[in-house]
Amino acid sequence: MQAVTRCLFDDLFYEARRLGASDVHFSPGRAPAMRVDGKLRTTTSSIVSAWDLAELFEVSTSESAMEFPKLSDVTTVLVDPSWGRARLHWTQAHTGITCSIRLLPSECPDATKLGLSKRLCELVQSSHGLLLIVGSTGSGKSTTLAALLAVTAAARYRKIVTLEQPIEFDLTQLPGSIEQRAIGKDVASLNDGVFSALRSDPDVIAIGEVRNAEDCNALLRAAETGHLVLATMHAADAASSIDRMLRSFRGDEAGIARTVLADVLLGVSAQKLISVPTGGRVLESELLLATDAVRAIVRDGKCYQLRNAMTLGGSSGMKRFVGSQNYE
Repeated sequence: MQAVTRCLFDDLFYEARRLGASDVHFSPGRAPAMRVDGKLRTTTSSIVSAWDLAELFEVSTSESAMEFPKLSDVTTVLVDPSWGRARLHWTQAHTGITCSIRLLPSECPDATKLGLSKRLCELVQSSHGLLLIVGSTGSGKSTTLAALLAVTAAARYRKIVTLEQPIEFDLTQLPGSIEQRAIGKDVASLNDGVFSALRSDPDVIAIGEVRNAEDCNALLRAAETGHLVLATMHAADAASSIDRMLRSFRGDEAGIARTVLADVLLGVSAQKLISVPTGGRVLESELLLATDAVRAIVRDGKCYQLRNAMTLGGSSGMKRFVGSQNYE
């Protein structure tokens, strides 16, 4: 990377870290934008050219910068002494290549500092079962997953296998045996990764993101083998994540999926980040626990009853988003 381009990105990432930005967005011919406390703001930095972005792409991948226009969607992770750790999502737009960058902590996040509930941390000390962490894009699901893996690693000496696309947090310093595998690089697909992980004598399998029906099938297969499985998924709340998963199965598979999910489910933690008047954002979450009543609802496929079960299940540790009861 040329010295001038290097200085440009050094200054931008330093400023992003100073402001506590979660994301930085680059488009050719425009000044960069940063997301701070959930709000997007433009910067007074120099306009980023297509050549600047091509050089950054070349640094963050093994591909030639001139080959990028043939690629439509690429996600990479960049680790730099000056910039820290960042996830880069590259796309091809009408104006040229664009890049959305998620700034990642350099250390494994701490569950207590994040504000994760004690009950949620207790769930990951189980020996088997399925725990889902759900939320919208940018709600901190990957951060929560990493923090919970730190909890389970500290509580019991375990072998943990992660399947991610890409690998965001470096978990190699956690106690126990940690194997992080990148989908598309170390394993061809999530399905192949689960099959391989099950042959590796794991105690815990962590899945970076469940995206489609095939992923849901692989997830349930991993959980029903008697391992502790943690996974993230895009969903608005805990109840809708269960409904989304079950609706991905068709015909006879739907009934089998309901039965398996009811048997293996530990709980679902949904989360979002809320801006506060004093600046910054705080975590708001809700927790669905697999009580006998919840398991029966899942087994019968009556997901519309889950929110009411959560409202009535406060004594067992369940919690809904603040104010959500007002929108029934």
